[in-house]
Amino acid sequence: MNKDLAQYCPALFEGETLYSWVSRWVIDTPKPYLGRILTEFLGSRGKQVDSTFPSFIPELEELSGINAHKLLNEHTIIPFFRSFVCESNYQKVLSLIYSGDTKRIHKYLSITANRVNDTSELLYCPKCTKCDIENKGVAYWHVTHQLPGVSACVKHGLKLIPYVKQRRTLQLPPQDPNSSVLTIASPESLKLAKVTEYLLANSFHQLDGERLADIYRYKLLNIGLASESLSVNQTGLRTLLEGFWAPVMDDEAIEHIFELGKSSTFPASIFYHSESQHHPIKHILIIAMLFESMEELLMFEQSVFDYRTKPKTVTEHEFDDNENEALNALRKGHSLREASRSSSLSVGKVKQIAVVNNIKIDRREQCIFEGERILILEKLKRYEKTKSISIDMGFSVGAVEQILSQNPDVVEARFKRRYWMKRYIRRAKLLIAMRNESLNTRHAIQKAASVHYNWLFRYDKKWLYRHLPPKQPWHKRNKS
Repeated sequence: MNKDLAQYCPALFEGETLYSWVSRWVIDTPKPYLGRILTEFLGSRGKQVDSTFPSFIPELEELSGINAHKLLNEHTIIPFFRSFVCESNYQKVLSLIYSGDTKRIHKYLSITANRVNDTSELLYCPKCTKCDIENKGVAYWHVTHQLPGVSACVKHGLKLIPYVKQRRTLQLPPQDPNSSVLTIASPESLKLAKVTEYLLANSFHQLDGERLADIYRYKLLNIGLASESLSVNQTGLRTLLEGFWAPVMDDEAIEHIFELGKSSTFPASIFYHSESQHHPIKHILIIAMLFESMEELLMFEQSVFDYRTKPKTVTEHEFDDNENEALNALRKGHSLREASRSSSLSVGKVKQIAVVNNIKIDRREQCIFEGERILILEKLKRYEKTKSISIDMGFSVGAVEQILSQNPDVVEARFKRRYWMKRYIRRAKLLIAMRNESLNTRHAIQKAASVHYNWLFRYDKKWLYRHLPPKQPWHKRNKS
């Protein structure tokens, strides 16, 4: 690889796609032929530069000096899939990308099975390009605009403009900010984009398919599309989804989802095959229709389910290749960090493997390195319980709570969320109790649901009085 290319490396902008960065890099390099420079640049002329899953991250890391982890997590859409993919499959995807072998990635992300292929277009927001030119001097492709199913810019509320990919040339968005027509995005497309971008930014781990299916059932029960036994009216749900998402049905990915199995697979497969791995768009279409935001879904989940979970025990034969490599390294007497480096797994994961297999490990008590500290803080910001974090990361609850106490803004946010969740549950329980026709007075309601009534009277009195029956005159009350 020609090391002289490094001197032409441009700054990598925040939220810029790798394709956009490589395009600017190659365009500014004084070489006569595109094929020749790509061969020197990426090691091969045949690599697809605009692919959703780039196979040239190792070359970019070597040439630019920017960490491959940063390139993948901040400048590709790959973290978006993490919320709906089992952790072992996601680690295999990372391993393949870091090794430059991306041919099998579609299998692990269930993209082939769901027939949601790479789009033939790149998307850009005309206002974003104008801001880019004013602030950076050049318009570039944004990661958030290339997410599957996204057709709106959340920042400016505009419909994204498609730009057909050219396989034999490198391209950037139009550099004339006045050349594009501004079109206001539909509320549905904006809502879809917000949920999708939220998942990209947070990369949740707990969105299990079976658990999500149960959440949908309870929510559908509330709106009359599921029976008391939680049997879903699939025809009614399909009709509701088609009507709600009609404004964005021209999107390639969304159209393919609704056409699966002669228009009979979605959304039934989400419920009948909830244990299977589905494309994120399938879940997002349901989530964004049933809930106002991901925060509301998470609050609803905690109001319905008991969050007391037990750590999963893993037997040796269930390990994948990376986990077996870590296990072998531990048995040879290697440290946690040595086993982590050789297996490409996190230190917390390696420690879990050691504990399950009764391997004694030496570790300085409560020595938390900066990277682990940042990860713990991210989990705390996602409102995970301190006990589950301690189990997952391999530290004591006290160590996790110490990090929490050092961030008062996170403490306050977690306190507010606990209040909102408790308020949501109290309100819901009281409304359910008030469905009983015999409870037609405030006194009767208070007597039947005293715990919820008294809590709301103390902490949420305005809401309580808005939903209670009118206050009875004194002469009509039962004086006995």
